[in-house]
Amino acid sequence: MIDRTLKLIAAAALLACGFATHALAESQGCVAVKTTAEIEKEVVDDKGQKSRVLVPAGKVIPGTEVIWTVTAANSCKQASERVTIDNPVPAHMTLVPGSAFGPGSDVSYSVDGKTFGPADKLTVQENGATRPARADELKYVRWQLKSSLQPGAIAFGRFRAVLN
Repeated sequence: MIDRTLKLIAAAALLACGFATHALAESQGCVAVKTTAEIEKEVVDDKGQKSRVLVPAGKVIPGTEVIWTVTAANSCKQASERVTIDNPVPAHMTLVPGSAFGPGSDVSYSVDGKTFGPADKLTVQENGATRPARADELKYVRWQLKSSLQPGAIAFGRFRAVLN
């Protein structure tokens, strides 16, 4: 029970404060990165039609799937080249396999924040043997923009993670 309470407190703090995200670009200081946490909510319109919308996550309980959106905005007067955004999967959360995407980006993953690659190519050492990394061991998502981020432009990446 104490462990679950700590996870809820950690999740609430995480959602309230955000978490570390960084962008690397040739034009240092031009790219501002912001991360938001949302959940899907089913709504019914005046005609009785159901749809799903994203709403701020607020407090979440274990088992809740959170949609993390990372935006990168170029505030400079010149294009930012080779923009790379690294984003950690929050503590006490497990990445939903195949959920990360970013229009105009190549997406890769890491178990240690140093070596990135396709999820199915990452490995970990366990008891002296190498084995494929599991989804719960993927701790970082990276988006590498395929083209320049033009002045005033915004790029985004998104992934889903479940609170353990």
